[in-house]
Amino acid sequence: MLKHSTRRWLTGLSVAGALVAAAPTPAVADDPPFIVDAPNQLVAPGHSTHGLLVAQPVRDDEDQWQFGRTTLDVDLSEVEDFATVEPMPDGWACETASSTLHCEIDIPKGQHPRFNYTLTGKDDATPGQQGDVTVTVTSGGISATATAGITIAEGVDLVSDETVEVSGAPRSRVELPGAVRNGSATTVNGTILMLEADWLVTYAGDYSNCASFLNLNAICTFDTQLEANTSYQLSEDLPLRLHEQARTGAELPVTLDWWTKDDWARIYGEWPMPGFEPGRGGELRLVEQTRAKAKAPQTDVDRTNNFTRASVTVTGDNPADLAAKGATARGRKGDVVAVRPSFTNLGPAALDAQIEKLPVRITIPRGTTAVEASGDCVPYVPGEEWDPGNAKWAEPGAKEYVCRASEIAVGGEHPYVFALRIDEVAADATGTLVVKLDGDPNARNDSAKIIVNASGNGGGDGGQGGGDDGPTLPITGDPTGLITGVGGLLLVVGAASYLVARRRKTRFVA
Repeated sequence: MLKHSTRRWLTGLSVAGALVAAAPTPAVADDPPFIVDAPNQLVAPGHSTHGLLVAQPVRDDEDQWQFGRTTLDVDLSEVEDFATVEPMPDGWACETASSTLHCEIDIPKGQHPRFNYTLTGKDDATPGQQGDVTVTVTSGGISATATAGITIAEGVDLVSDETVEVSGAPRSRVELPGAVRNGSATTVNGTILMLEADWLVTYAGDYSNCASFLNLNAICTFDTQLEANTSYQLSEDLPLRLHEQARTGAELPVTLDWWTKDDWARIYGEWPMPGFEPGRGGELRLVEQTRAKAKAPQTDVDRTNNFTRASVTVTGDNPADLAAKGATARGRKGDVVAVRPSFTNLGPAALDAQIEKLPVRITIPRGTTAVEASGDCVPYVPGEEWDPGNAKWAEPGAKEYVCRASEIAVGGEHPYVFALRIDEVAADATGTLVVKLDGDPNARNDSAKIIVNASGNGGGDGGQGGGDDGPTLPITGDPTGLITGVGGLLLVVGAASYLVARRRKTRFVA
């Protein structure tokens, strides 16, 4: 089974839309110890896009280059007639003089320079105009240079349905419709569709113009000319296969993302991509073709409306039994101790990622303060609306937390690590971990205890899910860095495209 972050790499890049950096190669004697990556950019007249410049060391070990005081010089002379570059306020001190931009920053040890900027096409720019921006990064008296090609493109707007819902039982095949609309006044010269699936609901097609990567992602290319202000549908619904471990009641996400061919080439370059295998069957088509052809490069001026977030609801009778497991700790007043309550998926279904409906509630034992909280948890406030993208994950000091969960296969465990300061010493100071999942067939193992300074031999399970058998040691130093947020990034990366583009609030589910 692939890790969640591996499965999500393609969509993560499409959302960021900023950088596909080449892997550093070993330096020869005269080469600088760092390289500069400056991706090419497309921008439409009167529109803006985000750009990113990155400098990174060629060595990835303890001897890698430490940047410290770093300068960035950008020569804009080739593009100043048709485009402007504005630095984003992210720590750089910048000055503009004539057709050059000079910026300086102090880079902390172990980090490398990242320069975000806004590129804007001038109103009177003409599609097809192009020029190079030359970027020079200097650190420790050593400089490295790169160029970014800037091209004025026709502005178009591909628009897809916001949501689509289908359903099916484990092991079944479901059909997912797909549609796209050219919302601009310019004919779009072909398009590329990226399907992001998941190990619980995978691509099952074999179309000759679609290539797939382990059936988790599929990329389809269409030469169809999309007429202005016209909608198109796939000639056949996309086939998906539900895994035998798909949990009844789960709503599994699948993303359809539409690209212009020129935007795709700018980000991903070669097509087909390495590792993607084309199908051997017939061609998947878009209905309604026109003969119009676009002669200039084209860029999508609004990437936030290109996504269709499909929801595949799993039917049948295949639940997941989540069993809580408690934890114990012992210490004196003022000590900071670690506890690691968790839950285990007893199956028979796998647990799908729980991003918005947070299934775990953790109560902190009395007489203690959570000085560090799990990166998967947020303070619980009953009835409060919250935005997962801006929630105060891992905020210390709360008495109760609700927590998300990543995908957990049958037999897998999801821990939540907390650092607790003992403010008052009391025997059997007790908190709880309670896990509530729709369709869980066994409520008897949904709760377990978190006990600080237990008076007897009882563990932290309260007779429910089992205790923490490992030793519990006081943390005597600064607790910063204790918790790394197990599973947190796996969820955030997977949900990024939806949370950024669709910014929606939800309520805590008790």
